Amino acid sequence: KPPTGFLKLFFEAFKDTTVIILTVGAIVSIGVGIAEAFIGEESDCGDTSFQLISNFSHCGETLYESYNDMVHRYEIIEAEIAHLKELREAFIANNTGVPVPANLTNPNEYSKPGTYIEGIVIVFAVLIVAFVTAGNDYSKERQFRSLNDVKNDIRVKVVRGGDEHQVSTYEIVVGDIVVLESGDKIPADGIFIKGHGLAVDESVMTGEPDAIPKKEKAPFMLSGCQIVEGMGRMIVTTVGEMSEWGKIMKELSDDHDETPLQQKLATLAKNIGKAGFAVALVTLTTLFILWGIGIANKTARNDNIDWACEVQTVVGFFIISVTIVVVAVPEGLPLAVTISLAYSVRKMMKDSNLVRHLVACETMGGATNICSDKTGTLTENRMTVTEGWLAGNFYTSVPSTIKNDVDSKVLDYFINGIAVNSTASIGHDEVTKKPEFVGSKTECALLVLSDKLAYDYKKVRKDAIELQKVPFSSDRKRMSSIVQEGDKYVLYCKGASEMVLGLCNRMVNSAGEIGPLDASTVKELEAHIYRMADSGLRTLCLAYRENDSEDFGDDPETDMICLGIMGIQDPLRPEVPDAVERCKHAGIIVRMVTGDNILTAKSIARECGIFTDGGVAMTGPEFRVLSDEEKDKVLPKLQVLARSTPTDKLILVRRLRFLGEVVAVTGDGTNDAPALKEADVGMSMGISGTEVAKEASDVVIMDDNFSSIVKAVMWGRSVFDNVRRFLQFQLTINIVALAVSFASALLGQGTPLNAVQVSTSLLCIPLCPPFFLFPKYLSHLFRPYSCCG
Repeated sequence: KPPTGFLKLFFEAFKDTTVIILTVGAIVSIGVGIAEAFIGEESDCGDTSFQLISNFSHCGETLYESYNDMVHRYEIIEAEIAHLKELREAFIANNTGVPVPANLTNPNEYSKPGTYIEGIVIVFAVLIVAFVTAGNDYSKERQFRSLNDVKNDIRVKVVRGGDEHQVSTYEIVVGDIVVLESGDKIPADGIFIKGHGLAVDESVMTGEPDAIPKKEKAPFMLSGCQIVEGMGRMIVTTVGEMSEWGKIMKELSDDHDETPLQQKLATLAKNIGKAGFAVALVTLTTLFILWGIGIANKTARNDNIDWACEVQTVVGFFIISVTIVVVAVPEGLPLAVTISLAYSVRKMMKDSNLVRHLVACETMGGATNICSDKTGTLTENRMTVTEGWLAGNFYTSVPSTIKNDVDSKVLDYFINGIAVNSTASIGHDEVTKKPEFVGSKTECALLVLSDKLAYDYKKVRKDAIELQKVPFSSDRKRMSSIVQEGDKYVLYCKGASEMVLGLCNRMVNSAGEIGPLDASTVKELEAHIYRMADSGLRTLCLAYRENDSEDFGDDPETDMICLGIMGIQDPLRPEVPDAVERCKHAGIIVRMVTGDNILTAKSIARECGIFTDGGVAMTGPEFRVLSDEEKDKVLPKLQVLARSTPTDKLILVRRLRFLGEVVAVTGDGTNDAPALKEADVGMSMGISGTEVAKEASDVVIMDDNFSSIVKAVMWGRSVFDNVRRFLQFQLTINIVALAVSFASALLGQGTPLNAVQVSTSLLCIPLCPPFFLFPKYLSHLFRPYSCCG
């Protein structure tokens, strides 16, 4: 949908209630002023202030005196008024050169010739207000559109020139071959060419809830749909607005819902505005009553009534009421939070936080718990194989002498398990010529190892006859592929070391001999796993199984042969310990939720300051079986949850929220979507996250870095603090102005501010929020939650 034009926004600004009131008041003022100019006479309306005081006093006396005494008392009061007039005239005569301000003595200042000039000034002020409002709306819409462009910019894997590359969805062209995996969003319309168990959720296009299998007989792939199972490739046929998804999105508008804070402040502004209307109505009614009493008195005394002057007096009453309404309506209040949120969104984008839902800005300010992943968030996700056990030999340095120690047949199984049972690849940047890792960084580490062992994984992968592939999932903690090698079939499996090891009952030695995996050998391997995990290494077990046919039975990942266990180093991000410490000072509890071995998790958590003395670390299965009461008892000290599944993460988030905590949670997998949705703020990973996870999240961490999450908290708290300061400024102005205007009007003194002055203040007040909303946000960076509202 094309953006709204500036001219349309300019005219929409005139729909504002305050602007309408000012416009009507300006028209009335101009009409009265022009009428006076044409008449050419200046009516002497007298001293309205003392008339109103007289009328008010007379009205009060009649409440206590009988009708018989009223005439006598009236004469006394009239004499007193005459005496007060003489005193006033004497005061003015003795203070020559010090004129009494007209707007403080006579609310009928609008009766003088040339009043239409003030009406013109009001119109001019209204035009400026409309222009500024339209400019703000136009700028805000452009900013949201640019943010949406970034939000919709998805990195996808394509095959060009035989190599896999990661490109933006905006760079996809017809003829590209797109590589799709479970959790990916189809970026363009295309045709399926090959894959394994590929199933697509097309509910967004067709409304059908069931996943649709894709194969040669049902090859059409629709953009905007999600891959829910398997993996595959498609050739692009239609992109952009010509695709099915593009046609739908073209017709949709980019309307943005208000956040809870915006809604609350809008309600507050309306309530204050209603109070202003009520005060203005009471003031107008009171002035009319006093004016009516004055007319009645003049009639009773048979005085001449200058109706032109009286009409001008009534117009003055309306101007006073309009002034009270204008100063009462805090129109800058909703705008204040919009400015602060928009400013924070832009700053968060620079800090690698892509805000998908504006409400996340303010919610992050109240976060009391952050449940963070380990890999790529707390660590650099720069994997390197450093240690390992292969075919009976343990190596403290890999690749070391592996090629000399291990039989070539065993090494072939090892390399095949790395190359074929993988979806990652290593390309080269066309500009820098440096290696470019595409896909899982863990798999890339193994591919780098195969290169060091002088094996071309691309050739191995190309020559392999792949029959079936079961991708890695957070629930299974492993991945498997079945390939045909000559007249036999081989299943390759890799995954979490203790889980895959538990599925093996045999092992192969360096000479290629297969033997039973007895208890002593298992204990030895577990000791290696424990030692590597305790030093912070991620451990991965590789296994295989041979069969005479393609059918491996109902449970193919059993009775496997243990091939090797690799220790993969993933360095801690250097800025993480400081970020964790700052969270602690802010009153935020950071918990690590990871699928890694508990020893690895504890080592990394201790290194970055999450796991401390007295803290609790446990596995997902242990946490899962606890009763709700037991969970509630352990949660205050729970700092590490290892070998956890997405279900464990979801349970953790629900219990924390049940206890009244405000929870931010990170996730990157498709199965993390429920936890991301359940959390107060779901934060997906921009680099390693699937499209399903990103769609379910409120914020996308573009660099997968924990310190970026901490910056999001900073900006969230900044929003609350900035809006609170502006509230003090705005409400002070409105309440004081309302009280003074109301009291002055009832005392017959008019209003301290005339319409021109009010219009000027109306222009100046919206310019003040930047001074309250933007500066000194760093000084409020990490105060305790109780200080952040």
